Amino acid sequence: MIKVSITKSLFGKTNDNHECLKYILSTSDDFEVVLIDYGATIQSIRQLDKYNQIAEITLGYDTLQDYIDDKYYFGCTVGRVTNRIKNGYFQLDGLEYQLEKNDSSTHHLHGVFNKRLWISSIENNDTVVFKYRSPDGEDGFPGEVDVTVKYTLTSDHRLIIDFHAITTKSTPINMTNHAYFNLGGDTNETILDHQLIVPASHFTPLDDEHIPTGEITSVENTPNDFQKLTCIGDRIDKIPFAYNVMFIVNGEGNRSFGKLVHRTSGRTMSVESTQKGLQFYTGTYLDNVKGRQGTIYNKYSGLCLETQNFTDSVNNQPQFPSTILRPGEEYHEQTIFHFYLE
Repeated sequence: MIKVSITKSLFGKTNDNHECLKYILSTSDDFEVVLIDYGATIQSIRQLDKYNQIAEITLGYDTLQDYIDDKYYFGCTVGRVTNRIKNGYFQLDGLEYQLEKNDSSTHHLHGVFNKRLWISSIENNDTVVFKYRSPDGEDGFPGEVDVTVKYTLTSDHRLIIDFHAITTKSTPINMTNHAYFNLGGDTNETILDHQLIVPASHFTPLDDEHIPTGEITSVENTPNDFQKLTCIGDRIDKIPFAYNVMFIVNGEGNRSFGKLVHRTSGRTMSVESTQKGLQFYTGTYLDNVKGRQGTIYNKYSGLCLETQNFTDSVNNQPQFPSTILRPGEEYHEQTIFHFYLE
């Protein structure tokens, strides 16, 4: 019988001398996930291939200081609102809110949850719980928000991520995990040979600043059609900035969001979620980034499959699903990454 265990240790200390803990969740058949308090982050995932060789399949860093300095959101929890909010501005219930413009001094991107030290604990010897209280006005958002992110590892290599939030004032909430994957286990090789399928018949087009136009467009006869298993590199040169697309995943509730396959190693990762969409990003802006053990990450070294609500939904009502959480309600979304061989 395959068992799951968790070990806890010190990962590092922040500049103001607060401890950041590291949790290693592992199975008795050598699958391993490493989490850290800073950003409620996936620091590492290691998986065997079909030749019984183990390798790292995410992008990341060795030290806490690297995560403090990080500009690429490696493995972290993103929020309050993932992705971009146009001009860092929105209106809600007759009030105007101006957010931090941290994306080219023009738009708001991702928020600050990745730069916070979360409070952590172990549950049931298979789950690590991270908690953070976002104060009223943080980044310009209204309401004090209590956030919980739970990571659970199962014996069959499913990493279940549960996102919870409650608020004292109405506020947008749209969280995700921003892990970069390279199932080949060698970031000197790109992800262009990976194959991807996403059950999405539509996507949300972007303008030149990666802001949604507000339209919903069919993937048919476009390079964004991944309704059949397709090699990522086949059509990537037909996309400006390569892939950075929000897929509207067919259906509702907990359902398949597709899978990622690396044929050479046999490593496969399927995705399930309760969310509305999937942001597919091919690491276009990675440029000479020094990662773990001196590895250099460049364009296409890794890819992100970020389950989330639509980008800039707060400024695209009513055509996009709402991201507004109100007092007395609970935000709860779940994502499951299943790692196996095929």
